[in-house]
Amino acid sequence: MALHGYLLLTLLGMQAAGTPVQLPPAVQEHLQSAARAEQSGDWSAAEQAYRAALAIQPGFPPLHAKLGLIYQFQGRFAEAVASIEKALALDPKLPDAHFFLGLAHYSLYDYQKAIGAFQTAISRNPENIKAQVYLGVSFLALQQLDESIEHLEEVTKKHPKELEALQTLAQAYLNRTRSAYDKFQQVFSRIEEIDPDSFRTHQLLAEAYATQGRLNQAIEEYEKAIALNPNAPGVNFALGDLYFGLGQYDKAEPTLEKELKIDPHHPIVNLELGIIKNYRQKFDEAIRHLEAVTRIDNQIPDAYTALSTAYVAKGRLQDGVAALQRAIALDPNQPQPHYQLAQIYKTLGRMDEAQKELELFQKLDTQERDKKQRDAGNFLQGKPQ
Repeated sequence: MALHGYLLLTLLGMQAAGTPVQLPPAVQEHLQSAARAEQSGDWSAAEQAYRAALAIQPGFPPLHAKLGLIYQFQGRFAEAVASIEKALALDPKLPDAHFFLGLAHYSLYDYQKAIGAFQTAISRNPENIKAQVYLGVSFLALQQLDESIEHLEEVTKKHPKELEALQTLAQAYLNRTRSAYDKFQQVFSRIEEIDPDSFRTHQLLAEAYATQGRLNQAIEEYEKAIALNPNAPGVNFALGDLYFGLGQYDKAEPTLEKELKIDPHHPIVNLELGIIKNYRQKFDEAIRHLEAVTRIDNQIPDAYTALSTAYVAKGRLQDGVAALQRAIALDPNQPQPHYQLAQIYKTLGRMDEAQKELELFQKLDTQERDKKQRDAGNFLQGKPQ
């Protein structure tokens, strides 16, 4: 979603909710310097100006909030959270601050905290359509489809031409595939009427094709979307992820690299690039990507499994063991970590432990194969998964 202009507008206009404060002349000078820097997009200079102003006037909430927005422009989202929370501690009614706190949490992939912040923003200003949309987006990110759909259906009833709400609602329906595809088509028709040839329209159509297994058409639509907006977050990832799933690493790698330039903190982009780098035996690069995943989100077992592969290739056997133990702690029923752990234990001469892990691997692998066969049979018979 294109929030740059909205962020900048708020940045330039944010004021305290209470009685206006008469700022010292030195603070006003720093604010004028910050405003000039903002207009030119020089976020580093704007940051320095706000820091100088805060050194003189540390108790003025909008200064902390504006510094938080500057951090957001720079992609420094954890610092943005801290700065905006400080502003809200000084003035809980500061306009739009809860919304921007939600955005910072969302950018850190902390969707649950984002939901709380957006709900507070809406309770303070029910007409904040951006907060309304992003609440639905956050529900969707957590795969809370019922909540996302219920909320966005209400938003689109009140605002039938609010494009971002319609796009997110269409995405939520699409994530339900079979059960809501008719509703997706209805909403998508409304989107096409409002915005027939935007990158987002092509992106949604691509995702619809992908859910139907029409992968060549999905790729064509993703490419159209990227041609219209090469720097739109998520589009290069969607195409790269499709190539990755098809095992077309030569196409996946450069596409995912483009997404990484747009969003360096995307955990799945880093994960897939790490796996590709392992495949290419570029283990130092793999470690860099996979360790980034664990810093961003330490709940992804596949990242630790892939990280162990890279560590072992570099001779870091104990680190490989620790990574696999973390993967198993997160998901004890995955066969692969047990197999890899058995191989490391063999190398270390820990044969009893190696045998135990190998037996666990064989048991879990058999269970996984049996489940896949059952699921395939149920699918062919039209039974629910």
